[in-house]
Amino acid sequence: MLLHRAALTGTVVAAALLLPVLPATTAAAAPTTWYLDCSAASDGTGSQTSPWNSLATANAHVLQPGDKLLLKRGATCTGTLKPQGSGTAGSPITLAAYGTGTARPVVAGDPASTEKAAVHLYNVEQWEIRDLEITFADTNATKRERNGLLVEVADLPDGVGTHYLVDDVYVHNVNGDATKWSNGIQFRVSGTTTPTNFDDVLVQNSTIRSVDREGLTNRTTWMCRPQYGTGDGCGSTVNWRPSTRMVFRGNTISDTGGDGIVLRAASHGLVEHNTAYDIAMRPMGSNAGIWTINSDDSVIQYNEVHHVRRLSDNNDGMAFDSDYGNTGALFQYNYSHDNEGGFMLFCGACGAGSSSTGTVVRYNLSRADRSRWLFAVGEKNARMYNNTAYLPSGSTAAVIQQGSGTSTTLMSGNVFANLGTGGYTGFGSSTYKPGDFTWDSNLFWGNHPANEPTDPGKVTADPKFVNQAGTAAADFALAAGSPARGAGAVVTSNGGQDFFGAPVPQVCRPDQGFQQAGSFDDAACAAPDPVRNGGFESGAIAPWTYYGGVVLDTANAHSGTYAVKVGPAQAAAEQVITVKPGTTYRLSGWGKVSAAGSELSLGVKQYDTLGSTTRAAFTATAYAQGSTTFTTGANATTAKIYCYARSGTGYGWCDDVTVTQL
Repeated sequence: MLLHRAALTGTVVAAALLLPVLPATTAAAAPTTWYLDCSAASDGTGSQTSPWNSLATANAHVLQPGDKLLLKRGATCTGTLKPQGSGTAGSPITLAAYGTGTARPVVAGDPASTEKAAVHLYNVEQWEIRDLEITFADTNATKRERNGLLVEVADLPDGVGTHYLVDDVYVHNVNGDATKWSNGIQFRVSGTTTPTNFDDVLVQNSTIRSVDREGLTNRTTWMCRPQYGTGDGCGSTVNWRPSTRMVFRGNTISDTGGDGIVLRAASHGLVEHNTAYDIAMRPMGSNAGIWTINSDDSVIQYNEVHHVRRLSDNNDGMAFDSDYGNTGALFQYNYSHDNEGGFMLFCGACGAGSSSTGTVVRYNLSRADRSRWLFAVGEKNARMYNNTAYLPSGSTAAVIQQGSGTSTTLMSGNVFANLGTGGYTGFGSSTYKPGDFTWDSNLFWGNHPANEPTDPGKVTADPKFVNQAGTAAADFALAAGSPARGAGAVVTSNGGQDFFGAPVPQVCRPDQGFQQAGSFDDAACAAPDPVRNGGFESGAIAPWTYYGGVVLDTANAHSGTYAVKVGPAQAAAEQVITVKPGTTYRLSGWGKVSAAGSELSLGVKQYDTLGSTTRAAFTATAYAQGSTTFTTGANATTAKIYCYARSGTGYGWCDDVTVTQL
């Protein structure tokens, strides 16, 4: 046995001798910390005891993954910091401060230079920046394109610039021009040959003050799609490539010549817990506090925006804006006050050939905003629910001012405390179009203009705020005995909480306004849904009956596996449901159409002796939720609900249809 084992060993050794000799693997160099002190008398080697003393030296060095470039606290470097090198996943390059004390290291851009920024990261990725102060050395210089911090990628080989963290950076006194290429901080995709986007961007806990034109933004040359029309010279080529995981959180923006925060060409971007004030302080076109454009599923939440100016030469100046090219923008839990242009802008029709659809505005507080609460200039299937608007005595602000374009909007469960004289108006040659709006269970108190909307569930009593003379959000909570308690409209998928984080009902009627003050028990409120197979998940159309082209569809379900497809017009799926006499119900569901110009109705009829009917209309190609309320007749025991391809040559889909007793 020992001889056998030795023979095997000899064979292995002999085989090993036949293998080529490979060079030894070179271990990756350990990350290095480099030091820059622009107050040092001479240029050193980059160590802490012998730091570099010029931006030129730092810019010439190619940094490696995991390296740190640290700037001396209290020292000022004049010019542009434009470092080279990229990190890797888990080993980013860090740009930060070193030294004692609390003074930040300063990078002061040279106003005489042709550089676009004081700090410019170009075609590098995996960077983290902390603790810097960024400014320009001469604030009286002639205006041109200038940025404090510019992160720019162009025509990257793999098409993605990934992982950028900007934390606790102070940018101020950036004397840019009136174009939207000048910013405090901007993430910019340029180039025209390789589609490119950002992924994993976080700007947080930073301060941007006294900059022109914009505060904190992103933009791209890869922005064109049909919803965007021809805005900004987009043209007809479809090349939309959105940036992803784009987050702006916990920043303070003030004294801007133009906009505060803008989220452009992004998918599922998040803008939260920011404060923006003293916005649009210099004449630089039309501007707003925080807004999103040409993006999908943006979330704008927990922000405070105040004192945005509305200049005499434009129509903006509001806190928030869902601009053109958006799909599914969500504005929630924000506090807006003292803004000259109002609370909210829908600007889906602001660009040539553009559109926006599915904007949701919920659980926000607007106090003493001016001009108008909502300026509606085009939106498809918007929902504004459970917001509180307080317009004090002396206010002339309209609740709604309407411009060109159609703004199809469901208004439910809002509180309008209008103690001023404003009503519902058009703008310029446009008139207020009440047919664009559906109203359900809103509170109107104070001024009641002749064109106040008809609302079958309206309340017209004093909402009884805790302290309407106050300025804190909590002052506009509902006191005990408020008629707004339990008077709102049930909305499915309502986010689950109010402005203050308290849970909100899913079945019971909620309070009106931005706060859920009253207690509730959804289990006690629950009543059996009379709709059978409302999600079509049985795999059959029955018990729905139908006429025209009606089939089950597995490719376009809102949830689950199936939806019902109807069309072309006229075609419908119908179901007779059991109801109680003299009872109010809400019919809700999700719908969409296959092409612009088609219309789908989700409705109910034959619920009283008058032959009444009511419906929610869908004209967008993306799913949106719609609802309508109806009250049964004194002797009614049944009603008929329907999903109906009403007009156009396209198809419609209905899914997740429910009827809830109120």
